[in-house]
Amino acid sequence: MLPNVSSLPAWLVPSVYLNWSEDWLGEADAIASRSHEHRLPGGADGPQRGDVVVTVVGSEPGIVAAVELMGASQGEDWVSDEVFGPDKPVVWDDLFNGAAAYARSSGWLPQEHARLVLDGIAHQYKHGATGTLDAGNCETDELSPNLHVLRLLGHKQVSGTDLRREERCASCERFVDVMQLRPHDDGAHTGQTGERPLAELIEQTFLVCGPCHALLHPHAVLSQRAQMRPACPSCGQRGATKRIVWGQGIHDNMKLEPDVVYGGFDTPVPTPDWYCPECYANFSSGAVAQRALGDMPDAVPVGVGAVGTPANGEDLWTPEV
Repeated sequence: MLPNVSSLPAWLVPSVYLNWSEDWLGEADAIASRSHEHRLPGGADGPQRGDVVVTVVGSEPGIVAAVELMGASQGEDWVSDEVFGPDKPVVWDDLFNGAAAYARSSGWLPQEHARLVLDGIAHQYKHGATGTLDAGNCETDELSPNLHVLRLLGHKQVSGTDLRREERCASCERFVDVMQLRPHDDGAHTGQTGERPLAELIEQTFLVCGPCHALLHPHAVLSQRAQMRPACPSCGQRGATKRIVWGQGIHDNMKLEPDVVYGGFDTPVPTPDWYCPECYANFSSGAVAQRALGDMPDAVPVGVGAVGTPANGEDLWTPEV
């Protein structure tokens, strides 16, 4: 816990360096996971032994992610003796009147503001943040970077464990790189809108993978169908796979089904169910993809045939003769 420094003489107040990071996602991830990728300012004009670095991430009003007392030096890389956070949320703009003037900037704070910053952090850490923030709209737009940051920094508050580089998607429960997980405001989905305390916002925000996030919001049927189709086991592409239709004839006035290819009447064994237009692979559900190899002018899926393109622009499956 940082001491109250308002009544201390000037020579006892440490110099405070504001480090407002432009890479808010990378820094929040590094601090929450206690990674060595967390970057501290350096150089002759930067903080030295005994100085305090306050790292802020996100957009206005800004989230205080770490408060570090600079310790031993390893060449140009500083090692901090103390790390504050990410156990409790602290909002930069609420530290003192006028804090907003430092938004998105880095550098030394005047001594009178350094006192207020350290006291404000200690007060919010002990009593909790007094305000809230705009979470953004999860359905029509992306959530606020600040809420994303709060969820990463507050991961231990939610799950009881420190953030790892890979975490389970809250929906499909697959392990996904944290940098690729997206925040989802479940409170807005359940109708709990309006001003909510920061702790409540954090608990109601879940980290989900991209496909699951798309399924959690209103969207077209074709979009959902594309996301639910299997990823190509050959190239890993998801969202472009097309279903192969076998045993169905095609005539001029026929309205072709979108996002499928037609394989004709002769059904091969084993029968592929899916076709990937990205790498020309065809595969069965749960099977390994096959694709044409070698220097061929046109990529042809093995064992099924080439994909022809009729005049109307729809993809048709032309069996080999």
